[in-house]
Amino acid sequence: MNEKRPASNIVPNIFEYYDYRKYLKDLVLFEKCRSSVFSNRYIVQKAGFKSPTALKHVIDGKRNLSLEAANRFAAALKIEGTKRHYFLTLVLFNQTTSLAEREKYLNELMELKRSEIPAKLDQERYDVLSKWYHLAIREIVDLPDYRNSTKWISRVLTPQITALEAAESLTLLKKLGLIAKKDGKLCPVEKTLATDGRVHSVKAAEFHRQMINLGAESIIRFFSEEREISGTTIRIAKQDVQNVKLLLKEFRKKILNLAANSADADQIYQLNFQFFPLVATDRKGRLFDEREDV
Repeated sequence: MNEKRPASNIVPNIFEYYDYRKYLKDLVLFEKCRSSVFSNRYIVQKAGFKSPTALKHVIDGKRNLSLEAANRFAAALKIEGTKRHYFLTLVLFNQTTSLAEREKYLNELMELKRSEIPAKLDQERYDVLSKWYHLAIREIVDLPDYRNSTKWISRVLTPQITALEAAESLTLLKKLGLIAKKDGKLCPVEKTLATDGRVHSVKAAEFHRQMINLGAESIIRFFSEEREISGTTIRIAKQDVQNVKLLLKEFRKKILNLAANSADADQIYQLNFQFFPLVATDRKGRLFDEREDV
């Protein structure tokens, strides 16, 4: 679900956006095409700001919006009702640096979107990444000794889930076309889910967090011969960081190729990679966005 530049004669639908800057840019373009007197300066003056470049700096990503400023711009652009609520939540979603807050605002955006355009909202595409066990169950159905029983699925997973959670997961996977019946047996289906990049990043981050936590728990839940936990602290040149990431990607491809050619595969494993800095970056030592708010 990608945000596309709208035709200039069609009003942008805010519920199709996950980037408030892109929405403002498209909305301003639309209004300029409708009226010759409409301009960035006109909006800024109507919103009560002194700087004639205030809106341009926001759209260009040079400045963030405070909620007060967002409200003033929304009023100037006649963004009202549920659309105003969505716009303000979108500002919070785009600007927060907290994963927990991004998840909270994303859920709020989804609810607002569902209330306005229920036929277009496909929440299930994102739900598949909300729980660690959905993709695990997708692989379990292809095990040679798989039993078509939600109770069996719930018990074979580690950590265990409930039979109800297993049933809901199967329903979700079927609805998304990630598993399907073939010759009377459920099988995983190779399919790519189309999702919005910003939403996907939030859900993917939550998925990785859950898997990393499971990896930490595996240290005490499994014998050493059943798992491999290792790590090393290194000193490395900045220009080599990307090289390490490329090496990890290549290694991941080799593992996937090995798994694809593994005869009589009867185990489900999770492979995690974590490669992150332990000191502040050289971006003047700043960890957060310090753009000036309007």
